Amino acid sequence: MRADVIVIGGGIAGLSAAYFLSQSASVLVLERENDLGYHSSGRTAAQFTVGISAVAMRRLAHASREFLEHPPAGFVPDPLLTPRGCLTVARAGQHERLDKIHGLITSVGARAERLGAGDALALFPALRADGVDGGVLEPDAMDIDVHALLQGYARGARANGAQVITGAGITTIRRTAGEWVVETLKGTFSAPKVLNAAGAWGDEVTAQAGLKPVGVTPHRRTAFTFAASGGFDPSRWPHVSNVDDRWYVKPEAGRLIGSLCDAVPAAATDADPDDIDVAQGIHNIEQDTLFEIARPLSKWAGLRNFTADRNPVAGPGRLRHPHVAGAWAGDCRVDVRPRAATSATRPRRHRCGPVACARKPRRLEHDEFRSSLRRHARAGGHPVLRSVGD
Repeated sequence: MRADVIVIGGGIAGLSAAYFLSQSASVLVLERENDLGYHSSGRTAAQFTVGISAVAMRRLAHASREFLEHPPAGFVPDPLLTPRGCLTVARAGQHERLDKIHGLITSVGARAERLGAGDALALFPALRADGVDGGVLEPDAMDIDVHALLQGYARGARANGAQVITGAGITTIRRTAGEWVVETLKGTFSAPKVLNAAGAWGDEVTAQAGLKPVGVTPHRRTAFTFAASGGFDPSRWPHVSNVDDRWYVKPEAGRLIGSLCDAVPAAATDADPDDIDVAQGIHNIEQDTLFEIARPLSKWAGLRNFTADRNPVAGPGRLRHPHVAGAWAGDCRVDVRPRAATSATRPRRHRCGPVACARKPRRLEHDEFRSSLRRHARAGGHPVLRSVGD
């Protein structure tokens, strides 16, 4: 089977790229697992926030809001976002760190509110009163229906003619007569251009293509759920974390998700939760709140994939090949996908043809994006994803 672009990876990065690319090019998505979004994309905290330290990620998240709030007609049956809010709390002497969080949020034009201890306790009454001196609230932070978003991209890509093949673990990748030939457990496929959106396996795929890996390191994060003790009703609480990143708590389906906020370098694998990390997360939460967590109700782990600067890998630049683009995000964020995918697939003229080039993200209206794709498709070239990951 041949396509204009092969997308390697069926997570949120690969499927969002396939959704937009397939509007003007033939696209084939290859996923090694039997289910889409099995790894990072299916194990996210499902939060929309612009309180992100990496500059490119913060801008992409803010620019993605319009799509998430107002997706195309028929993309999903129900809203993708529901109000939640995001509260960061601090102890005495940590106000400079709260100022930094406030500055990150407002730097992209989003709203942020400085709160005193009383207002923070009113929003999250499970805090120990003697351990909080203030906070920053991002009132427009939201919960994301990640499953609906993932399926919306997959359904839309298929409706555009894209082929999505699961269980297609890659055995070899080679360049032959101007085409990339990708051999998998489900058959052999070819295309002139390849988008590597393999997440934690991104460097492995790059090496299979005979190119130099860019240095993507998977990091394990462990999470767990627990009951809200003390007679609290958490349903209307915001997502809450402390400014030290020692823990976060988020309401989820009548219970609470908790995490140590860890990022432990790990191998690319089906990540398992670490019992020590679960115990440390429970301890940290109990130190700062009134919760008594006898045992977690469930626990899991996922991989977050970083390069050294924790910003997105951008297109073919680091891969040193005009017909292969890398696609990894510095923080595995679901909330950057719509704008990252649209701005990323905007082609730029290159001496080897219209291929993706590494550059800072810019806001790009959907009509402009689609017009650009059609123009270059008519010219005989096909764009590839420039920035963003799984």
